[in-house]
Amino acid sequence: MNIKAEDLVYGRWPDILTAAGMDARFFNQRNGPCPFCGGTDRFRWSKKNGGLWVCNQCTGGSYANGFRMLMEHMGYHSFREAADHVRSYFGAGEHIQAIAREARVAKGNDLSPEQEQRNLRRIERFWDEAREITSGDPVHRYLRNRVPGLDVQPQMLRFHPALEYWAPPEKEGGKPVSLGKFPAMLALAKDAKGDVVQLHKTFLTMDGQKADVPIAKKTDYGLGINSFAIRMMEPVGDTLGVCEGIETGLAATMLRRVPVWPCLNGPAMAQFELPFELKAQIRRLVIFADHDERKRAGVVDGVQKYRRPGSFYAEQLAQRIRKEGVRVLVIKAASEGQDMANQWAAQYEREHSH
Repeated sequence: MNIKAEDLVYGRWPDILTAAGMDARFFNQRNGPCPFCGGTDRFRWSKKNGGLWVCNQCTGGSYANGFRMLMEHMGYHSFREAADHVRSYFGAGEHIQAIAREARVAKGNDLSPEQEQRNLRRIERFWDEAREITSGDPVHRYLRNRVPGLDVQPQMLRFHPALEYWAPPEKEGGKPVSLGKFPAMLALAKDAKGDVVQLHKTFLTMDGQKADVPIAKKTDYGLGINSFAIRMMEPVGDTLGVCEGIETGLAATMLRRVPVWPCLNGPAMAQFELPFELKAQIRRLVIFADHDERKRAGVVDGVQKYRRPGSFYAEQLAQRIRKEGVRVLVIKAASEGQDMANQWAAQYEREHSH
């Protein structure tokens, strides 16, 4: 019987990860420093769905599974490496089948087709409530604050005049708390097939600043798809750009004058797939990588390893896309801790300071 790693991990991630060298204190479920990017209270472990983690910076406020945490900790480049690690942890023999059966019974609450449809209807409702961006509205002001001189009209972005902000419960099993309604920028993300799979929300003030809420940028529940992009611009030639953040994408367009699709976070960018209808057209992919600071990437053979997440995810994507016969150019911001939005803002200021 071939046992999948996914069939073994439900409810067992703390044991697997501590055995891999991760400090057990990260699984006490209270807000605290992230094992990957630090901070003071940006990380939280949850027992729901068999074990999930969230970091305001690393996961953008969205929950991620234990496989991603294991990959971050150990510095694995692929899911297969993480899956092999899990299978090695449990060993072999008849007992592994019993563990798999127990996990399947405990799991029982995967995202069902009904839940997927409910999440999709929620995304569509928010999108329908929103309106096109117009001059002077909070989204228009926000984008021009972040990307001065912006002269392109992005698609798949809208302005929601009053989106309710729900803060997570203080304790496991508690109820979310409404902090009120705020103007918001909505971004609709699609997978390679062109299906809507995710909605990104940036909560704002009326004058175009980030709202004073715990996490101003959040993704919605989504449909459980990990590869998606915001198709902000139509490709007109043989070149397409991809990046992580929305503002980064708009700034990259201003810098290089190529259409750019944001993927919202590093892991999603690493898994980006060209839509089928563009495979014959796009012959060059430009990856705009964030110039992140070095962060811990797990212990290998007793040695602490480090990596720059932006470069790591960019290289993952570059290696895979090159195998498809597409030329790849990776462009990284010049200074550590910056992205294309920082680089464009500095260039714009130099050019318009006189």
